[in-house]
Amino acid sequence: QELMPDPLLWLGVKKIDRFISMSDMKYNAVVGSGIEIVTRVDIPEELIPADARVEIDAKMYAGYYAGSKQVKTWDELNQTIGRQAALDEAEAAAKAAKAAATA
Repeated sequence: QELMPDPLLWLGVKKIDRFISMSDMKYNAVVGSGIEIVTRVDIPEELIPADARVEIDAKMYAGYYAGSKQVKTWDELNQTIGRQAALDEAEAAAKAAKAAATA
C-alpha cells in the first residue's frame, strides 16, 4: 500500500476532492505521501451488491471506514446471510452425489 500513491504523484496529483475507499491503509498511504484528501466518501449503499454484504459488513466490523453506515454488532454480524446461489449449488451437488451413490 505504501507504493500505491506513486502513480498519483508521478501524474502530479496534489489533491483529491472525493476519495471513495473503505481502506484505511490506502487513505493513510495517500495522505502520508502529501496528497490532500478533501472529503472521504463511504461507498453508497445502492452500489453494494447483495452478494457482497458479508464482506462489507465484516470489513466495517474490523474497523474499515464506514462513513455514515451503522456498524453491526457481533451478534448482528453472525446473522448476515451470504450468497444464496452458493447454497443452492451446494445442495444440488449433495443431492447429485447422493443419487450417484445409490445408483
